[in-house]
Amino acid sequence: MLKKSIVVRAVMSAVLFVSAVACAQAGAAPATHGAGDDDVIVENRLSLGNGYVQSVYSRGAHGAPRTIGITVDEAAMKSLPTTPTHDGNTCFDTDGNGSIDPATECKGGHERVLWFPKLEGLPFQWMMFNWQPMGHGPTHVFDKPHFDLHFFIQDYSARNAIRTGPCGALLVNCDDHKKAILPVPDPFSPPGFGMPGDAGRMGNHLADLNAPPVNGGPFTQAFVYGTYNAHISFWETVFNKEWLAPTKPKRDCIDLRQAPQVEQSGYYPRKSCVSYRQGPRDYLMTLEDFVYRSAPAGTPAPQWGATKGTGTAQPEDGHSHSAH
Repeated sequence: MLKKSIVVRAVMSAVLFVSAVACAQAGAAPATHGAGDDDVIVENRLSLGNGYVQSVYSRGAHGAPRTIGITVDEAAMKSLPTTPTHDGNTCFDTDGNGSIDPATECKGGHERVLWFPKLEGLPFQWMMFNWQPMGHGPTHVFDKPHFDLHFFIQDYSARNAIRTGPCGALLVNCDDHKKAILPVPDPFSPPGFGMPGDAGRMGNHLADLNAPPVNGGPFTQAFVYGTYNAHISFWETVFNKEWLAPTKPKRDCIDLRQAPQVEQSGYYPRKSCVSYRQGPRDYLMTLEDFVYRSAPAGTPAPQWGATKGTGTAQPEDGHSHSAH
């Protein structure tokens, strides 16, 4: 029986080797599928309510990304801050009276900035997690309590140069608003994406018009592209807390609709997934099923058009690396 088992394993190894050689000879770019729920590695951890939110990742072959995302533990989910409805990071004196009214002149919910290691070919440098206790516009789309996960391609200091102001959907400086809404040119523009609007310290947002909740379907999870200065600046996944907390999904995934081409070669995800993990008692929200995509030859690097005089911002308070 032992000899038979050894022979079977040898044959399977040979088949896998031949398949890998064939893919390499054909020039195919292998996909790196999602890790198991217990395979992720913790990179950062920050407090949230009485618990925490943490950035996680896993590597595939040769250090390429398999999974990136976050976890929110059960303690945080049961104690999410609701009053005030924001942390005061995104505010503007819209009425010009010399003071900020927290009830009407601040947006953005409760924000946490988290980081990822420099995985091979990963275009996403960092992420901004937002807990939105009251939701936000558009009405009947994202107006329920939810989590926004912004996976940024745009570098941190360029993002911080997007100022608040009286324009746009959510408190954008008027000059920066003009940059935020510049259309992304073909072939880098994702077809079928539009609405919902731009925001200070973020940029513009474009949702899938043919998918829930924009098309009137139930709001569970959703996908949004972020843009600034005519470039894709972040990928965003959105999770409805009113669905997530009571459902505790074993595993729920959606496909991410892609633009025909990318400006920056690297590994890009094709799925957004969420699962409740019984062991650590947390909610794992991830980008998965990464595949390597090559930018067209000669494509220049994105120019974010940072405002002169803004300087280079430092990481926000609370950025800390935890032990793996």
